[in-house]
Amino acid sequence: MENQNVLFTIFGGTGDLTYYKLIPAFYQLFLGGRLLNDMTIIVLGRKDKDTTTYRDEVREILMKKISNFNENIFVAFSAKLHYYKMNFEKPEAYEGLNTFMESKNCPNRIFYLATAPKFFPFISEQLKDNKLLDIEGYARAVFEKPFGYDLESAEEINATISDIFGEDHIFRIDHYLGKEMIQNINTVRFSNQIFSAIWNKESIDNIQITVKEKDGVKDRGGYYDHAGALRDMVQNHLLQILALVAMEPPKSLNNHGIREEKVKVLQNLSIETELESHTNLIFGQYEGYRDEVKVDPNSNTETFVAMKCFVKSPRWEGVPFYLRTGKGLDGGEAKIVIEFKVDGSSTPLNAEKIPNLLIIKIQPDEGVYLRINTKEPRSESNLMSVNLSYCQSCDIFYKSPDAYERLLLDILNGDTAMFTGWEEVKSAWELISEVVKKCPDKSKYLDTYPIGSDGPASAHRMIKMDGRHWWRLDDLNNDSE
Repeated sequence: MENQNVLFTIFGGTGDLTYYKLIPAFYQLFLGGRLLNDMTIIVLGRKDKDTTTYRDEVREILMKKISNFNENIFVAFSAKLHYYKMNFEKPEAYEGLNTFMESKNCPNRIFYLATAPKFFPFISEQLKDNKLLDIEGYARAVFEKPFGYDLESAEEINATISDIFGEDHIFRIDHYLGKEMIQNINTVRFSNQIFSAIWNKESIDNIQITVKEKDGVKDRGGYYDHAGALRDMVQNHLLQILALVAMEPPKSLNNHGIREEKVKVLQNLSIETELESHTNLIFGQYEGYRDEVKVDPNSNTETFVAMKCFVKSPRWEGVPFYLRTGKGLDGGEAKIVIEFKVDGSSTPLNAEKIPNLLIIKIQPDEGVYLRINTKEPRSESNLMSVNLSYCQSCDIFYKSPDAYERLLLDILNGDTAMFTGWEEVKSAWELISEVVKKCPDKSKYLDTYPIGSDGPASAHRMIKMDGRHWWRLDDLNNDSE
C-alpha cells in the first residue's frame, strides 16, 4: 500500500455521487482497516454549511445505507472529513482553497472531479495556475464519466488535462470496471486451462453482453436526453467489457499491458451502421420517455441500443459480439454469455445437441454459470443440460465490495489498470462517432417498447435472423425465448 498521507479533494461534494457512493466507500475502507489514519478528505460545495453539519448529514446517510454501521468507527472516520464552501467556477476561489489545503500539511494530493465534463479543463487549469499542484509528493486527478460528449470534446478535454497532470497520474473512472465479476474476467479466462485453450473462433459461436436497467431516466432527463444510451452506456461500459473479454493475453497484467491489449480490440472493432434492414443496429425508446421531466417532447433520443459487431483479428474472425442495453426494461441485470459451438460429429446419443454456455453474472447476482450436456437418467439416447453454478453473492457471510471501494483504493495505490486510458477513450469515441455520423436521423428507425418489457421486438428479430437468440438466466433450459 502506498503512502496515504494525502489530501483527497472532491469537487462536487454535495452531489449524490459523493453522498451515496464515495463517502460510503471510504467509510467501508476505513472500517476494514484499508484506509490509513494520515489521510484527509476535503469535500467542496457551494452550499452554505460547515464541517459539523456535513458530518451530521453523512452520518444519517451511512446509518441508513450501511448495515454494519458503527458509531465509534464513524467518529474516528468523520475526523478525516472536512467541508469547504467554494464556487469552483470562480478563479479567485482557488487561492483560498490552496491556503486551506496547505494548513493540512500533506505532501500528496488527489483531486476527484465529480462534475460535468465541461468543467474538467477549467478546474485543472485553476489548480495549476494557483499552485495547488506545486507540492513535494504526487498530484493525481480522477475524472468521472462521461469523458466528453463526442470525440472532439474528449480530445479537447484530454489535451488540457494530460498537459497538466500527465497520463500516468490521470484516472478516468468507469465504475463498471470496479465490479467484482468484471475484475474476475481475466482470472476466469487465464487461470483455467479449459477456457483459455478454447477462447477463440474455433470453439465459440457468439458472445452476448447485456446490461439492462429497470428504471427509466428518473430525474436525469436533462442529461440523458443530450446523451442517450449509445453515449451513456455503450461508449464506456459495454465497450470496456467487450475489450476485456476479447483482448489477447497481455504480456503482463500490469497497467500498461492490459491497456495495450484493450486498445487493440477497440481499434479493430467493426460495427455496421446501416439502420434500414435492422440486421446489425437497433435503436429503441420506451413508451412515455418523452413525458419525462426535462425531456424534449419530440425527442428522438434512444433509451435502448442493440448491435452486432465483430473484432477483426485471427482469434475472433467471424464471431459476432451482440451488445444490448436499455432503460425501462423488465429487470436490472448485467451479464456476459459465451455460447460455444455445437460439435457436429456423431455421438453415441441419438439426440440434438445443446450448446455449452459460460455465463459471467455481473449484477445483481455475482458468479459464474456453466452449462454442459449429459445423458438423461434412465434414458439411452436423450440429452439433458446440467448447470454448474457458483454464486458468489449468495453466500450470506460474503459481502462483495462496492465498485467504488476497489477503485478508490486503486487510486490511492496509484494503480491505473482498471481505469480507462486515453487511447481506449479515443478509440471508443471514434467508433461511436462513426455510428452517430452514419445515423443522423433516428426518427424513422426508433422502435418504441413498453416500459417493463424486454425491449423492442426488432432487437429479437435482429439476432433471430442469425439463427440465434438472447439467452435469459431464468429459462436457460429452453431452446428459445
